[in-house]
Amino acid sequence: MEHTTSKTLQIQARHGFHILPDHIHNDPAYIENFIAFANTSATRYALVEVLSCQSLPVNLVSTLVESGITVDVFLKTTLREEFDLLAYQDLINTLANLHVKHVILFDRPNQQDFWDPQTWIKPNLLEIFLEKFSLLAEKCLEKNIQPVFPPLQPGGDFWDTVFLRLALQSLKDKGRSDLLESLTLSAYTWTNDHPIQWGAGGAERWPTSTPYYTPQNSENQQGFRIFDWYQTNVKAVLNHSLPMLLLQAGRAAEYGTSSQSNQLSITQDILEVLYPNLYVRGDDGELREPIPHEVITCNFLLDLDWQNLQGLFVKIQDAQAARVEKSASQEQKKSVHDQFMHYLLLPDESWQSDPVKTAALQPFLNKFHPQTGVSVNEALDASEVTLLVTGNDDMQEKMNILAQNESILVRRMRVEPSNLVEDRNDL
Repeated sequence: MEHTTSKTLQIQARHGFHILPDHIHNDPAYIENFIAFANTSATRYALVEVLSCQSLPVNLVSTLVESGITVDVFLKTTLREEFDLLAYQDLINTLANLHVKHVILFDRPNQQDFWDPQTWIKPNLLEIFLEKFSLLAEKCLEKNIQPVFPPLQPGGDFWDTVFLRLALQSLKDKGRSDLLESLTLSAYTWTNDHPIQWGAGGAERWPTSTPYYTPQNSENQQGFRIFDWYQTNVKAVLNHSLPMLLLQAGRAAEYGTSSQSNQLSITQDILEVLYPNLYVRGDDGELREPIPHEVITCNFLLDLDWQNLQGLFVKIQDAQAARVEKSASQEQKKSVHDQFMHYLLLPDESWQSDPVKTAALQPFLNKFHPQTGVSVNEALDASEVTLLVTGNDDMQEKMNILAQNESILVRRMRVEPSNLVEDRNDL
């Protein structure tokens, strides 16, 4: 079967929207309007912001999930007060029951006001943070939730790129490969009144920029392309990139700190690089670099009415509708036996014949009921693929083939001596 599509159809929606506590409190019809908008704008993701362990809007999250929207939670807490581990664990248990996909743990730990004054001055500040973060991240993984490293203040009291790099290096030095392999990053993508291409390419392109110093004719990470700078540091430590969530995409500065009258044009500019197959170049003729595939979701926080929002996203919705129509047409040509949603791609046929190996797979099969096999061609017909990765076969070639089809959600499941662990890193 040929798995090539036109550019118009190679669109996998990856935009989402912040939902703030004030949205819910100030507008009783907000969620109803949001769901209606989501259904007509190809919006598949919502980021629900939560200010404390006790303020999770359970009914809201449940309503969104039941409406087919993937929910991530942004737990915007600090360590200014005593760390209540039990309260966090109870919250994570609740999130698991609600089928939340990602949870961002904390908000801007590189800022002084994140900490109580006595802790901020301690020389092992980073290790104190990593201890708390790791405890919660492990709990998330236990509950099949993807833990997300918190967004940092661009620049910040503790320079953000340094904080990130030291944190990753510390986890690596401690042998925390389990956590690093399952980690997702997040970043505030404020423009700081720069064009959205400001800082594109990261430190590799702007080597004269250093922490706390940006020379003339150079650029830094304090703009929309902050993710390029973060990935440069990730690769320097881990030799590979990490998936990432973008927050408050395209705002001039933090929500609530400044007005922004040109949200329509900035959002349009971002959509052009988020969906490069739909847009060739900006209206000004400037070529802009696409947002890399490591970005899972680009979350917007816009002060626009629903009608203006709908106009911005109509092209993505049209592309999604065309893809669905084509997929439906293709499905009609396939027999009922060939139709399936989830495929478990095995390294070799021994995983279907060896009793020990098949027994190890059984809990996963009982839970997800996937089609199983060793054929990449079969896997290309699924909408979701889980790759079984062993120490002898990292399946990189197969992953590369699957990644070319943007309509397939691909996950990895690595094998440990006594159990199977799924890596929730969507490609």
